[in-house]
Amino acid sequence: MNRALAPAALAALLLASWPVSAQYDGWTEYHPNKTIFTMGYQMAQPLGSLHDYISAASFRGFTFDWQSILGKDFGAGLRFAWNRFNQSDSAVTQTTVGGGTITAPLFRYADQFAIEAVGHYYIDTGPRSIFQPFLGVGIGGVWANAYQQSVDLGLSQNGFYFIVSPEIGLNIVLARGSTTAALNLAVLYNFTTASYRNVSNAQMIAETIGFSFSY
Repeated sequence: MNRALAPAALAALLLASWPVSAQYDGWTEYHPNKTIFTMGYQMAQPLGSLHDYISAASFRGFTFDWQSILGKDFGAGLRFAWNRFNQSDSAVTQTTVGGGTITAPLFRYADQFAIEAVGHYYIDTGPRSIFQPFLGVGIGGVWANAYQQSVDLGLSQNGFYFIVSPEIGLNIVLARGSTTAALNLAVLYNFTTASYRNVSNAQMIAETIGFSFSY
């Protein structure tokens, strides 16, 4: 009797578990992604007159992108980014308003908060490839704020300016399914019309290391 019941019980158990297995298969079933979110850490190096004002590289920055896939290989959306450059010098000689000179420690920083419309062209490397290179460009506005202080003399300048950011990057797929996760690597050139102190058209090179999630 027990020997006859064992196969029947095993069959019932398999039938009961089949819908659950089918349900979980649906979570990992791949389909084309329609939306991409990217969050990343940014480093940056100043160029031109911004480098003359603050020569130190920036290690404080972040970026957040949202994109909607509009075609097979093209996505468009919005980007928010922030970078801060700062530098301290132990002794700098400056000319005062009265025509004299002062030698004292000098602290400077410059912030850039950008909001851009961004578009990416994704290069097709095949459905099974984990590498997805892309070319992109962002166009928008940037709020720039610069501050410097020597002894008790401080000066702040800020304004809203134009920014354009051509970009080249690579997504390395870590997991592919109904939601796809990828390591995001990119290099950008940021050109702005931001001008303050001795800076004209502040420019920089920025490198992004982040993660992209698409579904």
